[in-house]
Amino acid sequence: MKTRQLLNVIGIFIVVINSVSVTAQSVQKFTINNKTYYGTKAIPEEIKGYYQYEKTKQPIVEINEDGMGQFQKHGVKAYPVEYWVQTDENGVIQKVKSEVNNNYQVVLILLYGSNGETGWRGESAGTYDRIEATVAYDQGYVIILGERFKKIN
Repeated sequence: MKTRQLLNVIGIFIVVINSVSVTAQSVQKFTINNKTYYGTKAIPEEIKGYYQYEKTKQPIVEINEDGMGQFQKHGVKAYPVEYWVQTDENGVIQKVKSEVNNNYQVVLILLYGSNGETGWRGESAGTYDRIEATVAYDQGYVIILGERFKKIN
């Protein structure tokens, strides 16, 4: 009987811990181009990684486990960036799911740091942007902006 009670307590403890970790991901509010958006650092695992333009070259995108990384615009040195995945105000990730397969699309919010450049080559530093990421299971890739690819692990 004590074993069963102990297992029940352990089960309740695990549920509580899982609930805490889900709610621990805070929702952040953003204003971008005079519109309000929400985001969280709980970026889906399949989206994290290193992307290359047309699968083989620059410009690149890098999304690390901690939500930091790089984003390179065409003809410009890569910016260090901070990423969030777009959610509703309650923290639910806004996914557009395919009706024919498991593919889906999300919007990433990013904050550009300084890439050390001046003039137009560094003008994005300190600004926010939104970009699309498509998880295309049918192709075996995650695709950012329709041109930067990373194989799905």
